[in-house]
Amino acid sequence: MEHARQIHDRYYEVLDRTLLKIPAAQTFQEKTGVPKVYGAAGLAGIGLVLVFFNIGAALLVNLTGFGYAAYASINAIESPGKEDDAQWLTYWVVFGLFNVAEYFTGFLLYWFPFYYLLKLGFLVWLMAPATRGAERLYATGIKPAMLQLKAAQRSTPAAASASAKAKGTGPKSD
Repeated sequence: MEHARQIHDRYYEVLDRTLLKIPAAQTFQEKTGVPKVYGAAGLAGIGLVLVFFNIGAALLVNLTGFGYAAYASINAIESPGKEDDAQWLTYWVVFGLFNVAEYFTGFLLYWFPFYYLLKLGFLVWLMAPATRGAERLYATGIKPAMLQLKAAQRSTPAAASASAKAKGTGPKSD
């Protein structure tokens, strides 16, 4: 039981420090007398239950995927370092590609049980600084595909021109 208490205290402290940056959380604590950490946990719990039972799940998941990322991106732009800028730019690339893919497959995905719960987990994995999922997915999937596409684009005009010259139908060089 002591181990569980230590874990609780560690996460409580981290979340409490994080919520100090949000004035609405401080106001909530002052007006209700409920610690802001418990208010945030309750709000997250309600959101999770709504997503689990598919009540407004699409809106809640997309707001999570967009809202927190937009907030973190603005903070990254305003910070002096560039590493967090790259992290959030990478997130937006992956998020955009995911949304395009979802647009074309959404009518099928909707029928999968707990799809929005899985999507929420995926988006949190992409955003979380501890996992840096968007950077990992970009490095292992998107970047190699883009490099292949660029290589194909570079070789296509040259290959087509060489093929045309060999057939005698292309531009003649003197």
